[in-house]
Amino acid sequence: MPASVHLMYGFVREPKWMAAHLLTLLLLTAFVTAGVWQFGRHQARGERNETVVERSNAPVLEAADLFESSDGIEFQMVQLEGTWSPDDAVLIRNRSHREMAGCHLAVPLAISDARAILVVVGWLHQSSCDPNQLEPPSETVSLTGRVRLSQKRGAIGARDSLSGVLTSLARTDVARIDQQVSFMLAPVYVELMTSNPSASNAIPVDPPPTHLGPHLAYAVQWFLFFAVGAVGYPLVLRRQARKGDAENLGPADD
Repeated sequence: MPASVHLMYGFVREPKWMAAHLLTLLLLTAFVTAGVWQFGRHQARGERNETVVERSNAPVLEAADLFESSDGIEFQMVQLEGTWSPDDAVLIRNRSHREMAGCHLAVPLAISDARAILVVVGWLHQSSCDPNQLEPPSETVSLTGRVRLSQKRGAIGARDSLSGVLTSLARTDVARIDQQVSFMLAPVYVELMTSNPSASNAIPVDPPPTHLGPHLAYAVQWFLFFAVGAVGYPLVLRRQARKGDAENLGPADD
């Protein structure tokens, strides 16, 4: 590097500029990390959408299939026949529908004297989410539903009591509900796809979304932030160097 250039950029070793370099590096790293993360979510959403569509068009399952294995059957359709067990109905709290607060009504459907399948009958408005005023269906029915995997608590979230009989839960945890019913429940649950006449105030649960969401746009946004920083910061340094060089030269002699 020529001596003149070395002198022009000597300011970059000053403490305040060293701090600026570190801050810029951290920001650029954060931008790239966020962009890669959002792009990964975009790809995962696309793969999930393909799975939803593929399994929705797969052959319809029977009740016995749900007791064999839960691998590879989520989102498939299933045909069920049985009798509701209204005394074992539970509410799944904090479920929304078209931006309205409410809950899901889940009722075991007995397919034999010993076995049952948990069915989410539909969504209820918050004003109807009262276990004491609940009127779950009780007749014998034939229905078609969508298979879903039992839900588990993640790193954060409300905890359900591990003992006792619960009338409402934070999530559709089939294993927890299985503890308090006389039937053996299948390890998965089913979302009813049509309205149930005996639960007229229950609205069918929305199908799994198949849109890609905003993740790709977010990824592009983060990468643009990185590009602006990666190009802009050297320009800031160059401008500062020229400014300092002009100040050092001072006014020209007459």
